[in-house]
Amino acid sequence: MVVIKIINMKLYLTFILMLLFVLPNQAQVLNGKIIYNRKTDYVKIMSRLPFLTSEEIDRARLTWGNNSDNKGQDYLYYFNEEKTLYTRKEEEANSGYSWAKEKFYIHRDHRKNKVKDWREMLGKKYVIEDDLPKYKWKILNEIKEIEGYLCMKAETYDKTKDQIIHAWFADGIHFSGGPEGYYGLPGMILELDINQGDVIITATKVTITPDLVAIPMPNKMKGKQLNLVEFDQIVSKYISETIAAERNPYWRIRY
Repeated sequence: MVVIKIINMKLYLTFILMLLFVLPNQAQVLNGKIIYNRKTDYVKIMSRLPFLTSEEIDRARLTWGNNSDNKGQDYLYYFNEEKTLYTRKEEEANSGYSWAKEKFYIHRDHRKNKVKDWREMLGKKYVIEDDLPKYKWKILNEIKEIEGYLCMKAETYDKTKDQIIHAWFADGIHFSGGPEGYYGLPGMILELDINQGDVIITATKVTITPDLVAIPMPNKMKGKQLNLVEFDQIVSKYISETIAAERNPYWRIRY
């Protein structure tokens, strides 16, 4: 039994070392498009609000039901050897016309190490330009399969929203990227778990191609110019003020 445990530990450590030394830019250049589905469990989010009683949370659970009927929202992620873009997937209404969505473009230029996002929040548009943020990842001892790719679990922390972020990344896709602007792992992130299931973002279709994928950025991006710190300060202030007023901030801003 001791020998088996030692062998398993050696295999695990070998796998970790392989992941850490697989640098995306040194591997074969990949291009592609991934469809992600984002599901939000609003009852779980509400249960974390400090001003709600257990009776109010139970009523919300009865009103909203469980999260199994939640179809979520689809997002598109484009990537090539230099740039990535994460944005909402357009959906058509029954009439054939697509509904207007809030501006949400998460753009990363990995060659120039730059961010250029276009976001709409609280009725205002923002153009966010900055250097790429750095995430402190901790790789964990868990593995699962997503869309045919073996994925390993990693963890980081969002201090602005006080959220624990778990990412499942596939080293079989030699590209350090993922949804919601997250990157920095030795492989593509195929699933994000925000705060233990409050929000789950999962890849539902992965398309890899040797051909260059164009990044469909908007031609014009109008809004107040900010950097990442300034945008996070607006988010943090709104969350604290809204909770102090005993309201749920996440009805109006992204969780």
